[in-house]
Amino acid sequence: MKFVLESFNRDVADRELLQDLVAVASKLKDLGKAMTFRAYNEHGKYSASTIAVRFGSWNDGLQKAGIVPSQEKDVPIEALFENLQLVWIAKGRQPVYRDMSATPSQYTASIYNDRFGSWRKALEEFVSAVDQEQSELLNYEAEVKSSKGTKRTRRDPPLSLRFYVLKRDRFCCVACGRSPATTTGLILEVDHDLAWSKGGETIEENLKTLCFDCNRGKGAT
Repeated sequence: MKFVLESFNRDVADRELLQDLVAVASKLKDLGKAMTFRAYNEHGKYSASTIAVRFGSWNDGLQKAGIVPSQEKDVPIEALFENLQLVWIAKGRQPVYRDMSATPSQYTASIYNDRFGSWRKALEEFVSAVDQEQSELLNYEAEVKSSKGTKRTRRDPPLSLRFYVLKRDRFCCVACGRSPATTTGLILEVDHDLAWSKGGETIEENLKTLCFDCNRGKGAT
């Protein structure tokens, strides 16, 4: 068997990316579908994130290819809120309108504006939903602690719990103090104080925020 390394998408010429956009747009048109972030991820040769990074935003990439950007309709509110959480985590701060047009966001702020009436209203609804979900998580944690080891949590924290811990730690690494808001490209992770493999539970009081470098430097958990 011969092992061959595939080319990195970052080495693909702009022309090839744009040609693929045009090809996928044509295919989707025949299928009666709109050219959206998700649709391209399903049918494209590359990823919508690659397009967004290369051209500044997903919509900028479409316009460069001569494609009129379309707005996704009827996106589930749960998907919109999860996307907002991911952007908030990546930025290390409350996203602003323009942040939603660039990676890692899959939906532009105008979609939130249309769904909720305004960008501010979307943020308010999101915060309310997250607070409710996190209240339910803390109730579940209380059950775990009172079960005296008969109920175990999963190793990986759900997105809502991860967001809660990051927000508690002000989106900063508790070891070095860095944040994505001030250090470009910094990746934050949520780690266990007492390792899960040694009986530590995936609950708020046993989790902390570390950057990728600090987390990998201390050894496996």
